[in-house]
Amino acid sequence: MKYQEKYIGSKQDLYAFLKENYSKLMKEILEIEGEKVVLPGDKELVYKVKYENNEVEGSYSVKISWANQEEFEEFEEEEEEIDF
Repeated sequence: MKYQEKYIGSKQDLYAFLKENYSKLMKEILEIEGEKVVLPGDKELVYKVKYENNEVEGSYSVKISWANQEEFEEFEEEEEEIDF
């Protein structure tokens, strides 16, 4: 699933939005298009903060990501090491 939505409002509107959504996310009751958003408790979370500001515009974003599937590099390396 890929989802993106845009909102426009004041700094106070942003605070209310973030407060409500963060609370729902941590309580595991946040839903997007009928699907629950759950941060996995058994995986490493990678979170990145990005900030840009110049004369024309500025932005601040936080991205949280995780791997749903383990990498198979170890398995592939073992196959390559087979001696004949």
